Amino acid sequence: MLGDLLVPDSLTETARQMPLELRLVLALAGERELNARETMQLEKLQAERGEGLYADMMYALTHKSFPTKQAKMLWAEIGQHRADLLKKLGRDPGIPLAAHDYLTNVAGLMKHTGLIEEHKFNLLATNACRDGLTGLYDKHTFTHLLHEELHRQARFQRPVTLILADLDYFKKLNDTFGHADGDAVLAQVAELMVVAARRTDVCGRFGGEEFAIYLPEVGAEAGARLAERIRASVEQTFAATPYQCTLSLGVAAGQPGVALEDLVRAADGALYASKHAGRNRFTLATEVVTQV
Repeated sequence: MLGDLLVPDSLTETARQMPLELRLVLALAGERELNARETMQLEKLQAERGEGLYADMMYALTHKSFPTKQAKMLWAEIGQHRADLLKKLGRDPGIPLAAHDYLTNVAGLMKHTGLIEEHKFNLLATNACRDGLTGLYDKHTFTHLLHEELHRQARFQRPVTLILADLDYFKKLNDTFGHADGDAVLAQVAELMVVAARRTDVCGRFGGEEFAIYLPEVGAEAGARLAERIRASVEQTFAATPYQCTLSLGVAAGQPGVALEDLVRAADGALYASKHAGRNRFTLATEVVTQV
């Protein structure tokens, strides 16, 4: 993405450190997807900053100023270091940790680390993983968290239940009332889901008008109860409004050792069954979910 940057002459030799949000740095490093608003924001920054954006990214990671040319070189070297760490560790350390390790232990440029404070990083990283409209985890983050949860529950021999939910006739709602109203509905549905779920359940926006929730350490019965509670809440909330929104859901319970792909496939199949049966209902997956 950065290869297409414009390079204004006034910015090639020195770097004006600009306030750049960490979520954009993570996106540029390939750790999360950009939503439409963020894409427009980044395109504007690219046009304005040119290669100075490399210095902005380094400053966001380290709170240390680097000249533009050095920042561009360091960004490439940190990316390579991250790939090397991935091979050695068997997992991706992420760009913040790779930057810290490279600048401190390899390049020796940061004797006293200037990385942002841990509590501030955790806050920013959490926000970076959220969908901008609903506040739920975005699909990439939700999938990563579910993958980690499945590994954890496999060790402890506990089940995990997944719910996929989709707003019924949402395109018609958008066409009738406009996208602004559609966005307001999505945000309210997300809030209803969070209120209905347990504190240990994890909610995400899977894309468009589709949502997902996983329930650690519980089986199909608890998943079915939550699905019905959410369905009823959405129906009742919008019954007296012009939108008349309803929700279709699919529930799949995975036993310890279930593969993420199989669990998602089962929940998606159950969701499709709810749509096919008339919508505004939940369906419990009956297929045997393949285990690994």
